[in-house]
Order: sequence, then C-alpha cells, then structure tokens
Amino acid sequence: MSKSFSKQLGSTLAHIQDLFDTVIHGLLRSSDSSKENKVINNIKDAGDSYYKTYSDIKKGNDTA
Repeated sequence: MSKSFSKQLGSTLAHIQDLFDTVIHGLLRSSDSSKENKVINNIKDAGDSYYKTYSDIKKGNDTA
C-alpha cells in the first residue's frame, strides 16, 4: 500500500531538513580548531551542543 501524498510530502521535507542540518553541522565541525579564536570556538561549542540535543530529541532521548 502506497503512502498518501501528504505523508510522502512530509517525509520528503523531513529528509531535506535533515540533509541541511547535516551539512551545517559538517561546516561547523570543519573549522580549524588549532586557532585560538574565542568567537569561532564559542560558535563551534554552541553548534555542538545544539546538534547533540537535536540528535537526542530525534532519537526520543530528550532529557531536558
């Protein structure tokens, strides 16, 4: 039995959002960590925290 159009659309949009999240996370992780730039390090730390929490929520492990 095939999915209805609305379920297919919702699933497709969720996959697109996940793709963008993965790309952004990769860009944040690819910054040069050997440099001692506080602003970049703070952005990177905030990004790590965001994606850890986001991944936990997607898995259903929200502890907050």
